Order: sequence, then structure tokens, then C-alpha cells
Amino acid sequence: MRWLHIAKARYYQAHLEKDLFGDWTLITVWGGLGSRLGRMRTTGVASYADGQAQIQKIAKRRQQHGYEAGPETPDYPIRTTAGER
Repeated sequence: MRWLHIAKARYYQAHLEKDLFGDWTLITVWGGLGSRLGRMRTTGVASYADGQAQIQKIAKRRQQHGYEAGPETPDYPIRTTAGER
């Protein structure tokens, strides 16, 4: 899922992935649109269903803060820090 706050030029995204050991991981990324500044956090979750429940909580919180659902694939560059490319 992806959320955008156009007025503040911010983005927030969350998705679930399996790690190398087969465990589900919630990955959240946020920062400024078109900026090199941003952060990423990975959190282990007990199951896919638990991860989906956490994403729904994030979606509710983002909407409370004025974010709107955005496209899954951005049409602009999102840059991260720490040498990631």
C-alpha cells in the first residue's frame, strides 16, 4: 500500500514480504517526494494475516494525518539514504 500527502510532499508505503527463512516481514518506508531523505523499517510479524491487520492500522492512521491512497508504483523517483539504489 502507498499513501501520499501532496500538500506536504510526503509519502508512506507498507508491504509484506517473506524473508530468507520463510517468515513474514512488514516493511515500511516514508520520506519526502523527490527527496533523498527518508527512512525504512522492517518488522517481523507472526503471520500474513497479522501483517495485513497492521497495514490496515497504518492506513487508518495515515488517513487521519491527511494522506490519500496513492499508486502502487510511483511515477516519480523515490530516493533513499545510506547508499541504497
